[in-house]
Amino acid sequence: MMAPRSPTQQHRQLALISPRNAITVTEIEPPLDFSFYNMASLQETLDTEPRPSVKATNKQRDSSKPSKSKCLKLNNNCLSEISELRTVASQLFADADEVAWLDLSFNELTKVDDILLTFPNLQILYLHGNQIGDMKEVEKLAKISTLKKLSLHGNPVENEKGYKYQFMALLPTVQTLDFSRVTKADRKTAATLEVMNKNVKRGKRKPKEED
Repeated sequence: MMAPRSPTQQHRQLALISPRNAITVTEIEPPLDFSFYNMASLQETLDTEPRPSVKATNKQRDSSKPSKSKCLKLNNNCLSEISELRTVASQLFADADEVAWLDLSFNELTKVDDILLTFPNLQILYLHGNQIGDMKEVEKLAKISTLKKLSLHGNPVENEKGYKYQFMALLPTVQTLDFSRVTKADRKTAATLEVMNKNVKRGKRKPKEED
């Protein structure tokens, strides 16, 4: 079994992934927590015991049986790709379709893998602290109609002008972005900027008049 990293090695902040940010389904069954294991491959989770939960002090989880949890924490590792996420989740969980929260923050991801679209009940997705720099990658998340909470700060795409409002227009179901509540005023600003951007693009495509 792979040994977890020591507290002195846990140099990245955990404040943003505290229990108060968790959805209610985690109260039924603790999340499968593989954070801070220095994993470079998802396959390593199959040979590693997840971190014990403070909520599981009276009842130890039977690691030989698939978990009934709906949450998977893979934050603070060295993952650069997650194409096997669905396959691995099918072995870890009793029902991978029920997974509602994925924490992939503080890894080395450069794109939004299409595999994330195969979780039909995904509500919370943490991707902060990665290396995603292409807005087109983020646009893939618009296909996840169940998404309620999303974090993307700390990625190069954050440097896009007005990136938060772009995401709000792109992802109308998201209620919390980068751990901040999306307000009606935010939605209104996002809608206004979206119209302005469309007009600018339309103007650029307009053919020049001949002399």
